[in-house]
Amino acid sequence: MSYIKTQGMLAHEVIISDNTNVIYPSLANTGVIQGVEANILFSTGEPAVAGDPNTDFETLQIFAGDIVVNTTTLKKATVTRVIDKVKLEINTNIFLVAGEGYQVYNASAFKNLQDANNGCVLYIGTEGDLKVDTIAGSTVTFTKVATGFFPVQVKKVYETGTSAAKIIALW
Repeated sequence: MSYIKTQGMLAHEVIISDNTNVIYPSLANTGVIQGVEANILFSTGEPAVAGDPNTDFETLQIFAGDIVVNTTTLKKATVTRVIDKVKLEINTNIFLVAGEGYQVYNASAFKNLQDANNGCVLYIGTEGDLKVDTIAGSTVTFTKVATGFFPVQVKKVYETGTSAAKIIALW
């Protein structure tokens, strides 16, 4: 017998994006970009917290599949390759000027985290259309989704095709 999973243990505000999956709240690193080049994140290599010995992407075990958020613009991208300890290649250009902040979230299967993306249910704060990828790989647009719980296991919420807002992911 199936049931609807609506008791979340973890929650995270959804940043809608055509380029990345929903972020699982496993923050790996924060910082400020040093330079700008298309589809590259240049870190300063400085620790996010004073005295933190984990100052680089290799030590932090950042992997392809992890998710980067530009905390200035709230755009996000997926890591496609770790170039070296201060550079990540990402799947879309989300950094336009030096000095923008970033966060990297673990989402890679290499870390064996819950989100090597096993999906989440959503809480919709403002009704509207909702375009998603399900955990089975279907891309579908639900029209006129009401405020409240959305009991479908979701991996991605698209920016294009989504007019619903104030969306929370629950695991």
